[in-house]
Amino acid sequence: MRSSGEAIERLKNGYTRAFAWLVRTPIEERGSVELTSGEEMGVYWFSDESAKLGQNVPFADTIILNRQMFERLPPESKEVVIEHERSHQQRDPLIRGPWLGLVPSGFAVGPVSLFYAGLGAALGAQTSAVAEAAYFGATLTFVAWVLNRGEETVADLDTLHAVGEERFIHGYEAIKSDSEGGIIDSILRRLFYNSPESTRKLYHRLQTFGLYTD
Repeated sequence: MRSSGEAIERLKNGYTRAFAWLVRTPIEERGSVELTSGEEMGVYWFSDESAKLGQNVPFADTIILNRQMFERLPPESKEVVIEHERSHQQRDPLIRGPWLGLVPSGFAVGPVSLFYAGLGAALGAQTSAVAEAAYFGATLTFVAWVLNRGEETVADLDTLHAVGEERFIHGYEAIKSDSEGGIIDSILRRLFYNSPESTRKLYHRLQTFGLYTD
């Protein structure tokens, strides 16, 4: 009889592969990458000519990485990517649970509610119903954005703390130059991520309050 740990691992593996297929990054194989500390972290590899670098898979806490893009990066950039994803994985379950529940649902339901509010307004629906749908959609979308931006900021702060300020800045700049896309990519980066310099300023500010000092 298989242990519950093996069963969970099989479920995570199947879910990760299904998620990767849905977002058009089919898994080629499982592997590992080395952390700054010398430890190894398991990852799933895919290959893509696009600017997709990879991500932490929601609900599974597994990592998918674009081998073609990752292998082009300098060592400090690889460290930044790995430590950033590691931070996501190590988040306390009491924090990750609500995040995983609210963010995907907020980004799924919020924009749909806003769409129907706009459609209702165009078709002459009752003003109160349109306003209620718009308020509901805008609130859900905003909450999801704030939670997502906060999670990515914490992951960047943890990464900076792990690799050091200079390697963090240089690593991020190399990632940015290697993954330059169109205007949509630039807008999304600004919406969901701080600039490396903003992260460094926030890091220094938090140190004055006794955080990130060890």
